Amino acid sequence: MARRLWKRLGSAAVRWSRGGLIVLAGLASVPMGRLPAAAAGAPPTFGEQVTIDAAQQQWVQDQLWCAQGDVQLHYQDISLRCDEVEVDLKTMHLHAEGNVILDQGQTRIACDRMDFDLRTKLGTLYKVDAFFPPTYHFRGEKLEKLSEDKYHFTRGVFTSCDLTDKAPPWSIEVRDAVVQLEGYGHFRDATIKVRGVPIFYTPRLLWPVKRDRAAGFLVPTFGYSSQRGAYLGNSFFWPVSRSFDTTFFVDLFTKNYLGIGQEARWAPAENAFGEIADEFVWDPVSKSWKWKANGKHNQLFPGGWALHAELQQISDVDFFQRFEGTTNPTGSRTLYSYVNLARTWGPQALTFRIDHLTTFFTDPTGATTSQVSLDRLGEVEYLLRSTRIGKTPLYVSADGLLDALQVNRSASLRGRYGRLDIFPTLSLLTPGFAWLNVTPTIGARETYYTSQYSANDQSLVKEPISRHYGTAGVSIVGPSLSRIWTRHDGTKFKHLFEPRIDYTYISNPGGSLDNPTSSPIPVFDQRDSVLVTNQVKWTLGNYLLVKTGPAGSREVASFEISQPYSLSDPLTPARTTFDSATSQPGQLLPASLKGPLDLWLRVLPVPTATLDTRVDFDPVTHNLQSTSLSGGYSKGANALNLTWYSSYDPTGQVTSSQTRLFFGLAPGNSHWRLESQISYDVHQHQLLEQRYVFRWRGSCWNAMFELHDYRIQPYKTRDYRISIDLTGLGTFLDIKGALNSFAQ
Repeated sequence: MARRLWKRLGSAAVRWSRGGLIVLAGLASVPMGRLPAAAAGAPPTFGEQVTIDAAQQQWVQDQLWCAQGDVQLHYQDISLRCDEVEVDLKTMHLHAEGNVILDQGQTRIACDRMDFDLRTKLGTLYKVDAFFPPTYHFRGEKLEKLSEDKYHFTRGVFTSCDLTDKAPPWSIEVRDAVVQLEGYGHFRDATIKVRGVPIFYTPRLLWPVKRDRAAGFLVPTFGYSSQRGAYLGNSFFWPVSRSFDTTFFVDLFTKNYLGIGQEARWAPAENAFGEIADEFVWDPVSKSWKWKANGKHNQLFPGGWALHAELQQISDVDFFQRFEGTTNPTGSRTLYSYVNLARTWGPQALTFRIDHLTTFFTDPTGATTSQVSLDRLGEVEYLLRSTRIGKTPLYVSADGLLDALQVNRSASLRGRYGRLDIFPTLSLLTPGFAWLNVTPTIGARETYYTSQYSANDQSLVKEPISRHYGTAGVSIVGPSLSRIWTRHDGTKFKHLFEPRIDYTYISNPGGSLDNPTSSPIPVFDQRDSVLVTNQVKWTLGNYLLVKTGPAGSREVASFEISQPYSLSDPLTPARTTFDSATSQPGQLLPASLKGPLDLWLRVLPVPTATLDTRVDFDPVTHNLQSTSLSGGYSKGANALNLTWYSSYDPTGQVTSSQTRLFFGLAPGNSHWRLESQISYDVHQHQLLEQRYVFRWRGSCWNAMFELHDYRIQPYKTRDYRISIDLTGLGTFLDIKGALNSFAQ
C-alpha cells in the first residue's frame, strides 16, 4: 500500500491528519493541496457521505483520500474495517488491504485485499472467508460481487458449517461457482467432502441457496434389501406456488422392483392446510402394482364450521412389512379414512361425516388374509350436551343421527342400508348438601333400520326393523370428607375421601342377549350392540391434592377400590378350570352376580413423573385376575417409560405376561441421544420386539442409525436404517433395508 501511495503522490502536496473523523463527499471537488474543511474543524457540505475513522489520514490531490491504522469506513449500509484504504471520491472506488472485513446487511466477508465500487456496491475480494444468510460460508481464492445478491467464487470451499475448522464436517469444494442468494448456486467441478475426505464428484451441480423453497433434484439415496436388491433413488421438488408444493420420487432396484410416488403439501388459506403422500411399487413376483396412500386436510370456515379429513389406504396388509421394512402400521390391523364437517355453538353440535374402515384378519400361520370393510356413505349427527331447562333443576341431553351404511363382511354378507337413531336423556340435579350429590337420569332410545339380518345371519334382507329400549340410572357421590394441611412454606395439601354409587339400567331391546350378532339387528358399530344391564357399581376413592400457589392445584395421588354387582343376570359366567399338569378339565366354578374387584393406584409425585398400577381379583375364587403397571419419567431429552400387564386363570396361574420398556438418554448438553424400545413376553420368556436408535446432532449435520428386530409371526423380520442430514443441503445419505439371513 505504501509503494502504491507514493506512486500516486508524485509531486502533489500532501497534508496529514491524525485521528478524528473525516467526512468526505461522494462527488467533492477540492483544489489540489488544500486541506478539506473537515480537517480544519468544520465539516463541509457534501452529497452522499462517507465517513472514515483511522489512526492516520491523508489527502492526495483533489480526490484521493488515504487512511492507515485501524481504519473504519461507513457508507449507507456498508461497513468496512481494514489496516489501509484508498478512496477515490470522484469515482467512489476504493482499495483496501490488511485484515479487511466488509459488512453489508447480514453478509460478512473477510479478505486480505479488495477493490470495491461504493456507488454500485460491486467489487472483487481476494483470499476470502465469507458468511451469507441464512447459514452459508465460503472460503476461497477470489470472490466477485456481481450484483446485490449474486456472487462469483473461484477455487474455494462452500459449506453451512463453521469454517474455523480447517476440515468441516461437510463441504463442497469448487473450481468455479456462481451463486445467487435466495436463488441457486451453479457449481463447476464440485467435490463433496466429509472431514476433508472426498466422497462424491460431479462436473456440474445445481443447488438451491435460499431460505424459501426452490425447485430442483434432491440428494440421491441408496441402500440394499435382501428382497429387492440394491437400489438407487432420487426426488424432484417443485414449489408450484406459494401455497402448494410437491415432490416426485423414483427408486430403481436391481431385482426388477420399481418404486414411484409423490408427496404434496398445500395451504390455500390462513386456516387451511393439508398433505398427501402416495407410493406405488411394481412387484415382479406377483406381476402387479402394490400401493399406499396417506393424507390429511384441516380447514376452518366462516361461521364456525371446521373440516377435518384423513386418508389411509393400502393395496394389501403386507405392504408396510414387504416394501417399507417396518411392521408398526400392521400392528393395528385397521385403516381408517374420513371426512368430517362440524359446527359447534353453545352446547349443540352438528356433524356431517363420511368414512371408511378396513380391518384385516390374518390366520396364525400367515397363509391367508381376509378383510372387513365398513363405509358410512353419508351421516348427519346432532348432539346436545347436558343443558339446563329454564330455571328448573332438570337437564336434557340428546344424540340423534341419520346415516347410509355399507358393509362388506363376507362374500354374502354385504349390502347397503339406512339407519335412524334417536337417544334423548333427562337428568335431575337434586338440591341437598354440598358434601352429597344425587343425580338421577332416565332416557329412551329408538333405532330404525331399512334392512335386517337373514335367519341364518349370513346375508342382509331388505326388510325394515326397529329397536327401542329405555335407560335409567342414578349417581350418588358422597358423603365426602376432606382435610387440609399447610406446610411452613405455604404449600397446602388436601386429602379427599369420596364414596360413589352408580346404578345403571338398560331394558331388553329384543333378540339374543348373549350374542347380538344372532339378532336380526345389523351390527355396524357400538350403537348397534346393546347389553341388557341392571347393576350397581360402588367405588371408594381417596385423593391427595397439592396447591403451591395461585396457579391452581394438581392431583399427586389417588387410590380407588370398586366392584360392580348385578341385580339380574350374572356378571361372571360359570367356568371350568383347566389342570395344566394333566391337561384335563378341572373344577366347575359357579356363576356370580359380582364382577371383578378392582384396585387402582395413581401417583404423580412431580409433574414429569407418573405411576399407574391396577389389580383385579376374581369374584369367585378371589385369586388374581389381571395386573398392570405403567410408569414414566421425563426431564429434558431424557425419558423412561415402562408398562407391564399380566392375566391369570381362575386358579391364579399366569396365562400371559408382557412388558414394554422405552428409554431415551441424552445426558447434559451432549450431541448424542440413544433411544430404545423393548417388548418382552415374561410368561413365555421370549423377546417380541426390540428397536434401537442412535442420533448424533453436530454443528451442521445430523446422523441417525436405527436397528429394528420384530419377532412376531408372520412378520418376523429385522431391518436397519442409516441416515445423514447436512444443514442447508438436506438428506445426503439414507440407507434402509432388511436382510433375510439377519432375521433368521
